[in-house]
Amino acid sequence: MVLVHEAMFGGVQKETLTTFVRVTAGSHIVKTSASLNSVFQQPLHITVEQGTEQLVVDLLNSNNTLLATVHIDVDQIQNEINMQPEIVYQMRQRGKGILNPKISLTMVASSVDDPEQGMVADGAISDVAILVRQQLKKAQLKHGGENVSEMDVLKEACTGPLELFEGLGHTQKVYVAVIGPPMTRRWVMGIWRNQHDFLQKEKAVQEVQLLKIQGIQADKKRNDVFILHHFDDSRARQKLTFQRVDRNRDVWVEILHIVTMKAREQAKWEKDHRLGHRPQSRRPSTDHY
Repeated sequence: MVLVHEAMFGGVQKETLTTFVRVTAGSHIVKTSASLNSVFQQPLHITVEQGTEQLVVDLLNSNNTLLATVHIDVDQIQNEINMQPEIVYQMRQRGKGILNPKISLTMVASSVDDPEQGMVADGAISDVAILVRQQLKKAQLKHGGENVSEMDVLKEACTGPLELFEGLGHTQKVYVAVIGPPMTRRWVMGIWRNQHDFLQKEKAVQEVQLLKIQGIQADKKRNDVFILHHFDDSRARQKLTFQRVDRNRDVWVEILHIVTMKAREQAKWEKDHRLGHRPQSRRPSTDHY
């Protein structure tokens, strides 16, 4: 499986060029969907037959014109259990109009004959599982490695840019992060105007309490969109619609599901503690990831 994250290049504005990525292994070829900003975040499955020595990764525009290419030795591909964060590969420029092309990929090898790979039968589910694991691993490394709490990893993993729908199809770029004690009394998902405001600890323009989230679901008609249903302080049902920017949409959905569940587990633990009940397990936020 080749996770195609993003193509990077200079010379033209990325937003003015529609591109897609083609991966070739011998006689097998797979392609991403077209992207206007060359951010794909799309998993591709390709069979690499015995004797195939290289994967060929091409960047093409909407007219099928080859813009850049890179050849990757098959023996560089990581086994699924040893998956590392994505790698940026320098591409060879083949078309006019772009400069210094690069592509960010994660490649995962599994054998159809290996029952211990742990891959579920549904390819879509396994894709999301691997993408989520990768996002969590990146968050863990950003916090310094092994000795970091599970909740801190989850908070980091669901921090990033999104586009928020405001009505009539218009979107506003925002920055989203989950924050909690000791910064705030409750676990909340905050929405800031931009990353700078978040880093400067400015007040969020909107906050959603994790315990009041009713559901998070992928939009069935739009591959990049997800919807968050929640109750406000007046117990009125509200809906927020987001479009992904820097990662796969389903990664946002899954990690927000997980962090919401963990917040509920922690709230129950604290309630039992206040009432004098003996918790059945350790405080959830102190478990190590």
